[in-house]
Amino acid sequence: MDIIDLTLEIDESIQVFPDSPKVNILQWSNFDNHKYASEVLFSSTHVGTHVDAPYHFQKDGITVEKIPLNRLVINENIKVLKIEKEDNEKIEVNDIRDHNIIKNDTILINTNWVLNRALDKYFNKNPGLSEAAAKFLAEAEINLVGIDGPSIDPAIDHDFNAHRIFGANDIPIIENLINLDRLLNKKFTLVALPLKLKNCSGSPVRAFAIMG
Repeated sequence: MDIIDLTLEIDESIQVFPDSPKVNILQWSNFDNHKYASEVLFSSTHVGTHVDAPYHFQKDGITVEKIPLNRLVINENIKVLKIEKEDNEKIEVNDIRDHNIIKNDTILINTNWVLNRALDKYFNKNPGLSEAAAKFLAEAEINLVGIDGPSIDPAIDHDFNAHRIFGANDIPIIENLINLDRLLNKKFTLVALPLKLKNCSGSPVRAFAIMG
């Protein structure tokens, strides 16, 4: 079975969204004193590769544990769109219009911005969907949208318009994906499963593609 990992590794050095808490992983027990190892994890629920539930920006939206699993394990109608943009650029309707997007499609946007994840600009200059492009996808009634950057919104959109549009239309978002360039023009099953965190707005996911 050929599996491609789409998930960032989480450790204490991982970049986090501005004003979010840094990740702390504390040793809680050890083999010398307790005969077993365990850790304490302190982190935002929106760290690394993660899913945003509609509730993230929609007060009456569903929380992460209520996202149906068949929207997160997908083996058909997946489209990977290669759309490379520079610092602070928006992905516009014209960038996505010609990809024959239809109802229930899962849209993964390969910008290659994830290659900047070690740089300061990763979180403050990232490209993302314009408000019009987000409306275009929401009106198409897509299943899910994912991107290989830290936010579905461009960094210059401080109103988080794409988040709000997808939340209002019950469309989950996956952010900080990796290796989408390896999925271009390929057939695969997408798996992106969050923790079952009750009443939460998001969760880290282990995302991967099963090829073929």
